[in-house]
Amino acid sequence: MTERLRWHLRWRLSVLWLLEWGITGTLLTYLSLYFEENQLPLADVGPLMATGAVGLWIAPIVVGQVCDRWMPAERYLALAHFVGGIALLAIPIAVDVYRETHANYHVILGLFGVYAAAYVPTMALATALTFRHLPDPKRHFGGVRVWGTIGWVLAGIGLSLRLEQQEVEAWLRDNWEAAVPAVEWIETAAHWIPSPSSADAFRIAAIMSFALSTFCVFLPHTPPARIPKTRAAPLEVLKLFGRRSFLQLIAASFLLALVIPLYNLAAPPLLKQYGFRQDWIPAVMTIGQISEPPALLLLALFLRKFGLKTTFGIGIAAWLVRYLIFAFELPEALILFGIALNGICHVFLVIVIQIFLDAECPAELRNSVQNVFAFLTLGVAMPVGLMLSQPLIARFTTTGADGAGVVDFSAVFLAASFVLAALMLAFWWWFKPVESETSTSRSARD
Repeated sequence: MTERLRWHLRWRLSVLWLLEWGITGTLLTYLSLYFEENQLPLADVGPLMATGAVGLWIAPIVVGQVCDRWMPAERYLALAHFVGGIALLAIPIAVDVYRETHANYHVILGLFGVYAAAYVPTMALATALTFRHLPDPKRHFGGVRVWGTIGWVLAGIGLSLRLEQQEVEAWLRDNWEAAVPAVEWIETAAHWIPSPSSADAFRIAAIMSFALSTFCVFLPHTPPARIPKTRAAPLEVLKLFGRRSFLQLIAASFLLALVIPLYNLAAPPLLKQYGFRQDWIPAVMTIGQISEPPALLLLALFLRKFGLKTTFGIGIAAWLVRYLIFAFELPEALILFGIALNGICHVFLVIVIQIFLDAECPAELRNSVQNVFAFLTLGVAMPVGLMLSQPLIARFTTTGADGAGVVDFSAVFLAASFVLAALMLAFWWWFKPVESETSTSRSARD
């Protein structure tokens, strides 16, 4: 009989995921809009985000080595989020200087590199820590991971409410008389807080980073596994590439990570072209995260009924459908449906891979495996994909009547759709079910 997940562990892991993804939810859907507002063309935002990802080239392997060999995972999480919070506070200061002088772009690049090196490896560490302490990861992980989705949604909605604070307060005064005393009390109590600005996205994310750094003292102790100190953990991980299923899924994930980052780069300005108010776009983008819990509930069923190959293939197909919707300038409702596909897009790819890696790898190497996966997808494929987005977006950008650049997102997403279609066909033809897939499906069923 499977051991149940006790409350004292559930709430701590849930808060970890709430804050971990709340940080991302505050930033990711607003970055391109923020930089565009500060006189940085969209074609140049991709390389900027890619430069931040370059900080991952060394960090994931180092983190895997440190946390698998020397330092408890919760201590590293505390240190990394503290450093990340400092970097987040510094980025808008550097951007303000750039907007006035156009002379310190390299400082912004450096700060993004520091932040990426500090934060992004913590996503893999949070996964490894969670899997290590759950009595039955296949059964319990979804119930804990869903709090990451909740954190993202709350952060996105909270950011939009903050940016549109004056409009929200005016609406409450005009339409909800009972809320007037509360609005007046908030205005009086928070009079010392500066007026909303787009830089609040970074400040809110920094506050959550510091909060998570402090909360790490409550996380379950996760010391390095006791293993013979013969070779560095990342070198041991390289042996796993000799397994066909491991190599095939990692390769497929790598190629997909070249195309997927275009969504977070281009979808927010696409919504702006459709007439959505800029400050409400983070809230609109949370539609994608709201669809994740149903997808998590469906995941075990799909793995049991259809296996890993079909489930992963459905995830690729969802990305293709999403990009085709964006490419053909369909009605606004279908654009929102494309955003809502995020549950299938994310869960049926990323979560499936995480479950596969946890089942495929020895316990003492799971931190390193998760970080090598992050290195290949987030540290190599993602920045390469973002760099490739620069000539793609520039190719389909024209000058508007006001002198500003106007991007033809239909052409941009159509080009990406062709790539996804080729990847889906190649994966379906190339990937062959093996024992690891069977064991993964069986684990999901159990």
